Amino acid sequence: MKKRRKFFPRRRKGSGFYSLELAILCVLLMTAAYVGTVNRPSGTAHVPSAPGKEAPASSPRAETKKGAAPASGNAVVDARLYRLARMTDGDCFELRDEKNRLLRVRLYGIDAPEGSQRFGRESREHLQSLMAGRKMRIKTMYEDNHKRAVALVYLSDGDGIDERSVNQRQIQAGMAWVYDYFCTEGFCNTWKLEEAMAQKQQLGLWKDASPTPPWQWRRSHSGR
Repeated sequence: MKKRRKFFPRRRKGSGFYSLELAILCVLLMTAAYVGTVNRPSGTAHVPSAPGKEAPASSPRAETKKGAAPASGNAVVDARLYRLARMTDGDCFELRDEKNRLLRVRLYGIDAPEGSQRFGRESREHLQSLMAGRKMRIKTMYEDNHKRAVALVYLSDGDGIDERSVNQRQIQAGMAWVYDYFCTEGFCNTWKLEEAMAQKQQLGLWKDASPTPPWQWRRSHSGR
């Protein structure tokens, strides 16, 4: 599998050099930030979204556990409010709506460490700390082949909605990777910059010099 390229080449440590790198990242983030706000849900209207693609069987990103099979149609902004019912890992969980109906959710565009993988527990606990006891609204991008809503999830306080999805917050905290193959929306470019910032600051899983992406870990543990 092709190795992920680091955002900046390795150089000698120096406070001045790293300050320049962080300044450059900040400028890039500010430039790209507007992309993320374009996809923030508002109201209950249907938001056009191009259908995604399923990873071909020969692709290194083809998945047996978390692979997605996007359906045609528009992404839906759900007017219902949800609460956390059960946490599975750092990108999968169940929500319950006001009528006590359960909804299985997979966070769109990110891939968190598996439960038995290094940083899996930390990723799950961080996501749970964001969502526990909070009301949420979701924007379903599509339904995957496990019948889960692959969605952007936003914390809600009364009529207000958080500008950043919990998907994005997992990336910013270094608790998940941007799932390149399946993250195809424009705001994914912003997420990639934020992933690079978390890596530079050694947040979360980036405390390891070369953490193993979940899609690689799943393949090496598929027979166990």
